[in-house]
Amino acid sequence: MRFRRARSSRAIVEKLPLTALLDVIFFLLLYFIMAGSLTPPESQLAAAITAERRGAGGGGSLSAQVVYVEAGSAERARYRLGARVIEDQQQLAAVLAALPKDPGVVVRASDEAPTWATAGALQAAHDAGFVRISYVGAGASPARRTGAGGAGGAGAVGDGGAAP
Repeated sequence: MRFRRARSSRAIVEKLPLTALLDVIFFLLLYFIMAGSLTPPESQLAAAITAERRGAGGGGSLSAQVVYVEAGSAERARYRLGARVIEDQQQLAAVLAALPKDPGVVVRASDEAPTWATAGALQAAHDAGFVRISYVGAGASPARRTGAGGAGGAGAVGDGGAAP
């Protein structure tokens, strides 16, 4: 049996359409952009409030106000700001409105605090005019809670910006 080659002596090279190649590259690019995470997880966000470590007697600047959110009685929450105990979100916003806004506020929730109460404290701080608001959740370890800034890096709310 005798096989013959094609009549033309030139080798025929088929060309792939360029449009199909560009489509495949575009779809791969789109896939990797959508599959990848472009923002850091919330647990890795920097706190909006930082504290400067100074020696004794160097406390000329104001420190951030700390609002503790605790579970109250009968499906109610309790907010503690220093020695004050506040039972209502509107009262908390009124008390926070009288405080200086520059140092910011830290909302620290206990393990038993309801989520809605913690969100209410964050909203009350925003309504009072605070721009630098940090949140420390119940899951933060004690070592992280006392770390730089006292906010534990659990998350920041507001525009945050760089701390001075």
